[in-house]
Amino acid sequence: MERKHPGNLFVRDCITEALFKLMKSKDFNDITASMLVKTAGVSRNSFYRNYQSMEDIIRQYLIERTSQWWAEYLAHLHPNVIEALFQHFLDMRETIQLLYRSNLSHLLMEHIVMCGRESLTGDVSNAYQTAFMSGGLCGLTNEWIMRGMRETPKDMQLLFIAQGNQAAEES
Repeated sequence: MERKHPGNLFVRDCITEALFKLMKSKDFNDITASMLVKTAGVSRNSFYRNYQSMEDIIRQYLIERTSQWWAEYLAHLHPNVIEALFQHFLDMRETIQLLYRSNLSHLLMEHIVMCGRESLTGDVSNAYQTAFMSGGLCGLTNEWIMRGMRETPKDMQLLFIAQGNQAAEES
């Protein structure tokens, strides 16, 4: 649900911050709406007015963070979008680690695929290329996170390119 009223944005921010705070000390599946709204200092109606589930909070957060990142990327036009994307993930390290500890890595992968789909032009070949790239990016990102995000964003960009080149050579 897209709500832009400043008061509503404040409520959503409170709910999001409260969820991540609770996730640091509790299992995600043990967090209730009652706990969440109490921690956020908002009404139960505020939660249900903005979200259908706890996972929706995270989905919306990822959309907002990626939108901010994309706007900054376009403003500065970093020469390598993949390197910039991995830097974005590195900047979100604490949140991403929370997602993985809570067995919610699928939300990040779902988000990567969704972002790829938004770039579709309607051309069939573009659809398959986008699916291939999104899938590869999901796999590479997941492995990088599972290994502790040790490689630099530049290293990850080079790995992404190398894997794409290898796939092209093998076909």
